[in-house]
Amino acid sequence: MAIMSKHVRSALFHQILSGVSAVLGLVLAVLPLSTPAHSGIHEQIEDASRRIAAAPADPQGYLLRGDLYRIHRDWDLAQADFGKALQLDASAAGAELELGRTCLDQGAPQQALEHLDRALARQPGNVRALVTRAQARRALGKPLAAAADYSRAIEQFPGPGKPLPEYYLERARAWAAAGDEHLGKALHGLDEGLQVLGNILTLALYAVELETQRGHFDAALQRLDPLLASATRKEFLLLQRGDILAAAHRDQEARQDFLAAQVAIAALPPRHRHTRSVQQLETTPSARLQAATPEDDHGQ
Repeated sequence: MAIMSKHVRSALFHQILSGVSAVLGLVLAVLPLSTPAHSGIHEQIEDASRRIAAAPADPQGYLLRGDLYRIHRDWDLAQADFGKALQLDASAAGAELELGRTCLDQGAPQQALEHLDRALARQPGNVRALVTRAQARRALGKPLAAAADYSRAIEQFPGPGKPLPEYYLERARAWAAAGDEHLGKALHGLDEGLQVLGNILTLALYAVELETQRGHFDAALQRLDPLLASATRKEFLLLQRGDILAAAHRDQEARQDFLAAQVAIAALPPRHRHTRSVQQLETTPSARLQAATPEDDHGQ
């Protein structure tokens, strides 16, 4: 079996973690975004303004227009509308929630947290407020508190629908950010999400990353292999599998996967090979193969 130098193996271990994150990023990049479209937003603002003119004492009109201003990044106008809605109905949680979202969008998580705490004091089970507060807490360096909010959001999610995959994913990321001692809990939370939602690729790939991060290479492979078997595009996952095998000192198997990734990329039709992600990846298998080759063989 080929044995790599300690220096090369250490470099490969770091490539594994960045590699899984890269694959996860590529998956997330092709998912549909949930952010409202900006097309026609000026017309929507005009419609909301007419609604306000027709019912100036109704806070919902100000909440609607304020959210449109927030999406359009007109922060001052958004905050003015949310403040007016709060003035009209001081007991409602919606205005505090929207003020919190606006502050978070502006990069002011501490101010956001103050509004979100007030919103949740009025509506403790408000899922959107819990998720937004989790985001604020992560931004403030409080990952365990953020994970707790994601857990509450998952518990409070109204049926018959199911919690969004991102709730499980972000909760796991929060636990992982709290330190290696929380990686087991993060993996358990991902498995919970996979059980509830089915085989969600983003959750499964992050579980591979976490198993790799804690050095459980066999467990990482056990999670990765079913994904590889069912994938129509295998090049990214083959490369990832090779990285894990290399770190596990299974050099010959790693080379086989690097070669298979190289073949898979070469077999792609031109419309796929010319994409930016594939072009960036194209030289990677060769570099991995060179690193996984014994130093004595490099000169042969």
